Amino acid sequence: MTKFQLSFQEALEKLKNDKNNTVAYFFQEKNNKKGVLANKFFSIKSNFATTEGVSHASSISLLNFKPSYNATVFQKLINAGAQPLVKVHNDELGLGGKGLFSAFGKIVNPLDKTKLIGGSSSGSAATINFVHFAIGSDTGDSIRRPASFIGKVGFKPSYGAVSRYGLFPYATSLDTVAWLTHNVLDSILVSQVVFGSDENDLTSVEIDVKNVEKTKPKKVAFLDLDAEIEDYVVKKLYKLRNILKSDQVEIEIIKPDLNLLKTILPVYEIISYSEATSNLSAINGITFGNTEKNLKWEEIFIRTRSDGFGLMLQKRLIWGSFFLEKDNQEHFFIKAKKMRTLIKNYYESILNKFDLVVFPAFYGIAPDIQGENSEKSDKITNFILAISNLVGNPSISLPLGSYKNLPFNLAVDSKINSDAELLGFSLYLEEKISEINNE
Repeated sequence: MTKFQLSFQEALEKLKNDKNNTVAYFFQEKNNKKGVLANKFFSIKSNFATTEGVSHASSISLLNFKPSYNATVFQKLINAGAQPLVKVHNDELGLGGKGLFSAFGKIVNPLDKTKLIGGSSSGSAATINFVHFAIGSDTGDSIRRPASFIGKVGFKPSYGAVSRYGLFPYATSLDTVAWLTHNVLDSILVSQVVFGSDENDLTSVEIDVKNVEKTKPKKVAFLDLDAEIEDYVVKKLYKLRNILKSDQVEIEIIKPDLNLLKTILPVYEIISYSEATSNLSAINGITFGNTEKNLKWEEIFIRTRSDGFGLMLQKRLIWGSFFLEKDNQEHFFIKAKKMRTLIKNYYESILNKFDLVVFPAFYGIAPDIQGENSEKSDKITNFILAISNLVGNPSISLPLGSYKNLPFNLAVDSKINSDAELLGFSLYLEEKISEINNE
């Protein structure tokens, strides 16, 4: 793993003085295990179960929750010798894509405090400069979009490549353990530790990433989304295409079905909000949550959800309940699942023809938190990353360039379970991007 500029103690002191509402807990236990990640330290999102520290997923409703077990991904990292440094805040219970919805205060972009950091893995992204790698989750783009806003590598593996045991569920069919690193090689090293099937997660599968090497792709598809992105992103993509062509990589520019891509957001919202309504139903003040004595069941439930949940979360769960009502299921939830199948079939028909499918991770640099340069929700490139969650294929966000001293990334996808190939191709792309940025 790349040599890090900060020692453990230096990183610890910097985080203790950090004013960005990122840290939920400082780990106290020293990991003395030897392994491939010995002496490497990391941050982890607070929606993962750990026996030490807090596991409240940045929600008041789980403030006193103490798991009796470690999430599989956390335990694998410990077994490999990695040292947990901090548990970090996130958008409440993993819902929210901005970094503004933690119950413990908003998290902003450390490169520019007027800009969004993205989410829900906002704390993971905001602490990456203090650690070797940062563990989070990616349900729609929760690692890869923050990676673009801070100019780091964000990797979402294939669905099931990493056990979700111990990750608090948001949308079960979309949730993926994911992480930020400083380069592709570091992401490969983390993958080699945490990949693998797990008897505690029946959706987990075996995908071999033991022997990943830098590989030049033969055929690469670029999605033509120029009308959806800023000019400075267009120019950088043009340079990347040219340098790949000069290296005898076959390039094809694909004009995607924009009408179909526009359905990604509503399909994602209907499915994820509906699944969240089901998954979070146990946070009722009795099964989970902060129980108050001398109250009737109905009063406990109402108080848990009104006082324990933030407004953003309440809104999404209300929508989820609406979509799941008997009279609405056919019109919303069932149709969304059918549309998901159409999106999956369409995107897989592209993925299966090429080694890689490439497109901008976002339409530009991180948007303002508020004001005239705030997020443009109508842009397809504002939500296109969610397509790989709907499909289940691996997706990586690579630093591509910068504008006004702020970074923007490239999204690179490949077919389902081709994680090793994607990582090998990404080593090659990382090198080529470095060449065009050093011209």
